[in-house]
Amino acid sequence: MINKKVSFILILAICFSLLPFTSFAQASSISVKLSNYIGNTRAINISSVGDYKLANGNIRMSGNDRFAVANNVASSGWSQSDTVILVNYKAFADALAATPFAYFKNAPILLTLPDRLESQTLQKLKDLKPKTVYIVGGTASISTNVGAELQKFVPDVKRIDGRDRFEVAKKLAEQFPNNGKAVVANGLVFADALSIAPYAARNGYPILLTAKDFLPEFTNASLRDRQSTLIVGGTGSVSSSVAGKLPSPSRIGGADRFEVSANIVRELNLPAETAFVSTGLSFADALTGSVLAAKQDAPLLLTRPERLPDSIKTIISEKNISSFTILGGPASVNESVVESLPNEMKLTEGENYSVKNENSRLVLYKGLQKLKDFGSLEFALVPSSYSTKNQIKINGKPYLGKMEFFLENGYVRPINRNIPFEDYLKGVVPHEMPAGWEKEALKAQAVAARTYSINSLGKVVADTQGFQVYGGATWIEDFYQQRTNQAVIETAGKVLRYNGKPISAVFSSSNGGYIESNTNAWGTTLVPYLNSKADSFDPKMPWAISMKKTQIDMEPYKGNLTNPGHWWTSIKEADQSVASSYKNWLYKNGYANTEIKIVSINDFTVSPEKTSGNRSLSATMDIDFFVRYPATNTYKLNEAKEIERINLKQTMSIGAFRSMFGGSVFKSHLLDPVTYNTDTDILTIKGRGYGHGVGMSQYGAKKMASVGKSYVDILKHYYPGATLGN
Repeated sequence: MINKKVSFILILAICFSLLPFTSFAQASSISVKLSNYIGNTRAINISSVGDYKLANGNIRMSGNDRFAVANNVASSGWSQSDTVILVNYKAFADALAATPFAYFKNAPILLTLPDRLESQTLQKLKDLKPKTVYIVGGTASISTNVGAELQKFVPDVKRIDGRDRFEVAKKLAEQFPNNGKAVVANGLVFADALSIAPYAARNGYPILLTAKDFLPEFTNASLRDRQSTLIVGGTGSVSSSVAGKLPSPSRIGGADRFEVSANIVRELNLPAETAFVSTGLSFADALTGSVLAAKQDAPLLLTRPERLPDSIKTIISEKNISSFTILGGPASVNESVVESLPNEMKLTEGENYSVKNENSRLVLYKGLQKLKDFGSLEFALVPSSYSTKNQIKINGKPYLGKMEFFLENGYVRPINRNIPFEDYLKGVVPHEMPAGWEKEALKAQAVAARTYSINSLGKVVADTQGFQVYGGATWIEDFYQQRTNQAVIETAGKVLRYNGKPISAVFSSSNGGYIESNTNAWGTTLVPYLNSKADSFDPKMPWAISMKKTQIDMEPYKGNLTNPGHWWTSIKEADQSVASSYKNWLYKNGYANTEIKIVSINDFTVSPEKTSGNRSLSATMDIDFFVRYPATNTYKLNEAKEIERINLKQTMSIGAFRSMFGGSVFKSHLLDPVTYNTDTDILTIKGRGYGHGVGMSQYGAKKMASVGKSYVDILKHYYPGATLGN
């Protein structure tokens, strides 16, 4: 018979086995939004150690129609472009040879209706702000109405046309330098020319067009000064007799258009870390996407809308292509095709990558090479396994586990997802308390940090002082942080409770010798373990802000208002930090769009009222200043039309003054009497402590540990009435 204890363990194990893995993992982990060591930036540098890959390396550039797809492609590759190529959305004949020219001009290809610009294309053109638009094709393909519409906002509109598609291709070839080689493809079908387009574009080879069984006059003329040619397509597309008329021909063929696109990658040994995929049954998506593929040094593979051809499956396997950009919506490339593609592009260890906001689109770069454009979607980098051997580094700082990226108010924002809770604490403790401090103080900090964040399991928290400072996995590389790791390990699972619930285990750097209560600090209901009391262990941490009362060396010159700036140059602001803080406050409180010069800081008077934790409640700052309005070059004048010296006595809470000066300057609410030295004309605001002063003092914990107190003693002193347990 199974005893009750064993029975309970078996039932518990069965329950855990029935839980979804993600739920269980998230319940014992925490996620962190990173900003403290990254700031607000539109580009972040990353690298990897070990194995990291894109969680989903495949993206789709789609839209409601082919115009939207073309515009989406343009947004991905160009936030602004001096040149744009415009082609008829149905007439592939003129457009087939356009990609190498577009790449040469670093220009996107957009689509138009024959007789007018489609509305969303018109808007995209205006967004791109081109200086020149090339219309490819004659007026029968794109009417003069379109050109007239363009001329309303484009400085230079040019047309490249010809008697037929062969002459158009010839004229396009003449638009960029001749390097001796050309690509030749059948001009009566589109697939072969588009498959080769990214390769031809990157190498500066024009695409010249031919009929199957004869070489057109214009193509022949264009080939006279070429040394070699690359034929794309089998003899069913370009016959042997035509091939015999070409200079030094070589051929890439295949059983069908799909195999030709695969053989291009194979026989030219193209780089294929990532590839573009488009339907092989229509031309528009492949055409507009081909220039972007060239920019990203990626080949273009053709597929059937409903299934991936065997030849494409084979080349994907051979080249180990692991990431794809799909051109067009599900009607062009079915979702089942996308799901059949590999989607895990690996980062190369030691290579430099970057994540950027380009034109409000999230983009991944490898060096200068654009790898992926995710548009407005988020993406994630994941390790092959959660381990210290697999690290993602952001601006050189290591992190473990999954790293997700998204755009937040225009900034690139990472979230370190689902960090095992104890590893999270290893990243917190050394950034909240110096790792070289006494071991028992570090253990007290570990318990406080664990207790403070235990209710945030499964949530996303900040990495700033507003929650807890999280520095990632710097403990992997930092010898001293092994001490904080040990503190986390030796207190594993231990938290502080009151009435059975985890307490709010807040802490600050120094309480100045007197602990403040939570009610006085934040107005919350008083809890016994966060009450006010004297603290003999805190070193008090005195601080001071000194400023000259007189901020100028002469009175302003009042006699010549035609040149009132004379006095302005005479002002000498002695304490730039104080003056800057106060001026910034004035700008936000009635003096926006002005210039302010501080004349004198007359006094700073602290009100006598204090909290039970010895903190001051309010103060009054008496200050004189001048105001100028740059937009009109005028000044604040009094009734006598003289430049006015404004006196302002501003009474605010100490919290408001701390916010004005900055928490690292005005360090606490525990103030000592203000002093004034008449000999030096220095007014000094004095105080003690650093931070809100509620709960544990970190410097007090250090002192207690240095005189032999254990971490249990430290926690009892700073959180009286709370119990320590697992």
